[in-house]
Amino acid sequence: MKFVKVFVGIIILAIVGALVAGLLVDNFTSSDIEGKLKAIEPPASGTKTSSIVDSVSRTGKLSDPNGPLEFYGAVLIESSVDYGSIVGYYKDKSTADLDIKVVSQKQAADTFGSDFPKELRFSHHDSSPDGFYIVYAFGEGNDPFPLLDFRAYI
Repeated sequence: MKFVKVFVGIIILAIVGALVAGLLVDNFTSSDIEGKLKAIEPPASGTKTSSIVDSVSRTGKLSDPNGPLEFYGAVLIESSVDYGSIVGYYKDKSTADLDIKVVSQKQAADTFGSDFPKELRFSHHDSSPDGFYIVYAFGEGNDPFPLLDFRAYI
C-alpha cells in the first residue's frame, strides 16, 4: 500500500513538474525575443537619436483566441529619426528566426486591433504618441513541450 502511495505521489509530481516546465520554457521563448530586440542598438542619424523607453514580452493566444500559442516581444523606442528610416533599419536587422516589425505608437491600435492586450501596445504612452515607435516580433520558438502549456487550450 505504501508503494502505491509513493508511486501516485511521483506521478503527480511528474505531471505538475511537466506543466511548470512547459510554462517556463514558453515564457523564456518570449523573453528571448524581447532580449534580442533590446540588444539591437536603436537607430541614429547625425544629430537624430533614439532610445529604448520600455520593453515587454508575453506568451499566449494574443491576436486570435482560436489561434495557436504565440510568443511576442517588443520594445518601445523614442526617436527623432524619421519613421521610414526606422523601418528600414530594423528590416536590415531581421533574421530568419526574428522577423522584426515597426509601427508608430499612433498606428498601434489599428495595427494590433482593440482585442490585442493593451500592455503590449504600450498604452501608457497613448497620451503622447508622437516620436514613439513599437519594434516587435512574434515567434514560434523551439518549444520542447508544446502540449504542456495550458494557454494553448484556453
